[in-house]
Amino acid sequence: MHAALLAMACVLPAQAAQNLLDTYDQALRNDTELLTARAESGAADARYRQARGQLLPSLSASASYTRVEQEQTFESPEGSDGGFGGGAGFFGGNDGPTTSDQQGYSLNLTQPLFNWTAWQNKDAANARRDQAVLSLSSAEQMLIVRVAEAYFDVLAARDALNSAREQQRSIQSQLDRAQAAYDAGLDPITDQQEAQSSLDSALVDSIDAENQLASARDALISLTGRSPQALSGIEVDEAMPAVDNSGRDRDAWLAVALERSPRVAASEAAWRAAREQIGAERGGLLPTVNLVGRVGRQEQLFPLGAGGQANLVDETRSVGVELEMPLFAGGATRAAVSEAEYNAEQARLDVISARRQLLIDINTAYRNVQATQRRLDALDRAIASGQTALEAAQAGYRLGNRTVLDVIDAQIGLVQRRADRKQAWYDHALARLRLRAAAGVLGFDELARINARLHGAPEAGTAG
Repeated sequence: MHAALLAMACVLPAQAAQNLLDTYDQALRNDTELLTARAESGAADARYRQARGQLLPSLSASASYTRVEQEQTFESPEGSDGGFGGGAGFFGGNDGPTTSDQQGYSLNLTQPLFNWTAWQNKDAANARRDQAVLSLSSAEQMLIVRVAEAYFDVLAARDALNSAREQQRSIQSQLDRAQAAYDAGLDPITDQQEAQSSLDSALVDSIDAENQLASARDALISLTGRSPQALSGIEVDEAMPAVDNSGRDRDAWLAVALERSPRVAASEAAWRAAREQIGAERGGLLPTVNLVGRVGRQEQLFPLGAGGQANLVDETRSVGVELEMPLFAGGATRAAVSEAEYNAEQARLDVISARRQLLIDINTAYRNVQATQRRLDALDRAIASGQTALEAAQAGYRLGNRTVLDVIDAQIGLVQRRADRKQAWYDHALARLRLRAAAGVLGFDELARINARLHGAPEAGTAG
């Protein structure tokens, strides 16, 4: 389902805005933190297979071929036949170079029968493999959070820029009115000066917002490896998607987290690996026993007198048991055991620390979910009251009992509340993601629900 939803998200018209799922898909393929976690998981699996291989039979084969050339000369004292009836002597005249061939092969089998170090190394490697898999799971869940955070940072910066520009337009309009009223002798110059001051401040805010937007886009690029296109956003009054938390309160979330959190589980796997490593080091004090077997054949072909040849064949078959007992290693083995014990204690403390941090993360995330929801509700009311206040200020200005600064303040306040409402939406969405990530239950479906609320492209002339 995950792949299908991503595929659907990527099938977009040429001019469609980039949404949250598009960005997540890019990060899946380009984020270096996730790719590093994947590589480490693969390496841990390879190390486990290496450790397991130390307990399996090993079979080797060897073969050889040798040609030997010899020069043999039989000499006897001058005038003597050496007692052999002439120079040819006993060897029938085969006096000169000779060649012999030697060839052979062997198969050697070794099967560990008892190797405590190898057994414990295998178990430790298996625990480290589990740790890497759990760390990868944590990285995958945190990628969802990091993508949403970077994406919403761009949207928030874009909203801030749009708000600053909207304020500039509104203030410029009021400045023009104040200037016209001053020119007509209807208003004092202070109204025009106050409007100009507000316009200058809005220009400063616009410059700051442009810089913040550029920085947010750079952060998103570092995550996805690609420059973001126009990003889908939300309306000011966008509602949050419904989510089924099965009525969980804070304690229920903590119980789920203790059971499902991959970070805590990874620390527990690291502790298990450290304990297994103690046994592996203690194995250096124990004997090793191997079953060994060998099958071999050697042939040697060499010449005889009168052009004959002889073939010497040697075949061997052997099965046995080898025992090796360490006697003294200068204290290095016991020092290694001591080091492993300290490492295991450190890993145990890391588990305690991870559980304590999990409690903090769950409490913080749960409070943020509640607080951001209340902030959303409060801003909805603030926007409604801000609209009423603006209308009242405009009416009062027309009647002459409000100044242009009152109207500008009301306009700025309403624009700011609308921007704050969008920011609160982003914060609430992130708080929900962080809570589920802390509990170890964050998945693609939650990201898809949030993405379903995003729509449209930014206003013309705006970045992001």
